[in-house]
Amino acid sequence: MANKGTRPANPFFTGIIIPDRYFCDREQETKTIIDLIENGNNVVLKAQRRIGKSSLVHHIFNQKRVQEDYNTLYIDLFGTKNYNDFHIAFQNKLINAPFARTAKIKRNFEQILKDINVSLGSYDPATGQVSLPSIGTTPAQMPRIPLEELFGFLETTKKKNLIVFDEFQQIEYYPERMAAILRSHIQQMNNTKFIFSGSSKHMLNMMFMNHNKPFYKSSSNIDLDILDYNKYESFVSGCFEEYGKSIAPEAIRFVYDLFLGETAPMQETMNHVFGKAGRKASAGIPEIKESVAAILESKDESFRTLLNGIEKEKTRNTLYCIAAQGIASNLTSSRIMKDYALDNASSVQNALISLQDDNNPIVRKLTKGTYIIDDRMFELWIAREGNYLDIKFETASDRHQRQRALERPSFQPTAPKS
Repeated sequence: MANKGTRPANPFFTGIIIPDRYFCDREQETKTIIDLIENGNNVVLKAQRRIGKSSLVHHIFNQKRVQEDYNTLYIDLFGTKNYNDFHIAFQNKLINAPFARTAKIKRNFEQILKDINVSLGSYDPATGQVSLPSIGTTPAQMPRIPLEELFGFLETTKKKNLIVFDEFQQIEYYPERMAAILRSHIQQMNNTKFIFSGSSKHMLNMMFMNHNKPFYKSSSNIDLDILDYNKYESFVSGCFEEYGKSIAPEAIRFVYDLFLGETAPMQETMNHVFGKAGRKASAGIPEIKESVAAILESKDESFRTLLNGIEKEKTRNTLYCIAAQGIASNLTSSRIMKDYALDNASSVQNALISLQDDNNPIVRKLTKGTYIIDDRMFELWIAREGNYLDIKFETASDRHQRQRALERPSFQPTAPKS
């Protein structure tokens, strides 16, 4: 239980970094990943968007076992497009990391930069304070420390290092053969372990499970699933109770089903519901619906911008069709193409290719021939614009069950005949 004098105004955090006291579950995943790292393994962490993988790695950083034995570094590769972007992101994060701000490490970097006319700041021996500015603000101003020197420096630190490259699948889109470059450095490292985290499961599977790829079988695999409902319900109820408020169990279940167990939109909704509830207030499904409507309204401009970026009317019609169905299949059947003005099978296939762009997927394939809107909040916004949001509310439970069945089909291997 948090001290009342230090507890936050709202226990439902919506950012990446969440205090341990208000971090929901993931106990087994946390233990498993730390165990793997301590036993000398690198880890590839796969999870669909919005279920908390980035928060999980920061939660791992906060654990006593990690804090005592490891320097930690988190590098988000989302938005990087080439080797140069990667180099800048890695170098800036490393040089400005807390563990790299000691006088000894500063001198090591100055030695690395001996041929580069740049100052790394100043060291005050009387106070032990190191002034270490950010190195450059634009690529043109950025002095380059060779990548091998950056990785080599990590091998010289007294404590071991744990480095997270988030959205690691992004390197597959670089024009350079970045995976081969990184593997040549990483496979030689003993003092540093890595977590390769990403939201594109099929890309990460290709990178780490295809024998023709540089990272083939180089890391232990963790697939992150949605939160267990019982643990989530206990967490939400406990947070409300801590502040003298309450929430109906059916309201928690409604949020869980409505957002398909995805952590980020559930946290956003609970944050809004909690903030609107007065002292000793009780929240139910009506309050949930009101908060969802308010959140959708707050996202109106950004979602309209996203929609306006889809120039072709046939592509938008395909998107509307998927949003209306929720879990869309048989998109090229004559009935569906007529009902949603989808024109012909070829235009539907082209629309699906456009909507599943790996860098910014709007639509996600569940199984062969079955599609959903990747961002559930965007799907609900489209439903609001089409005046059928209430239908989405009414069918939330059935939709969640159907989607789980498709995502995790039962598998019963056939036993060999005697």
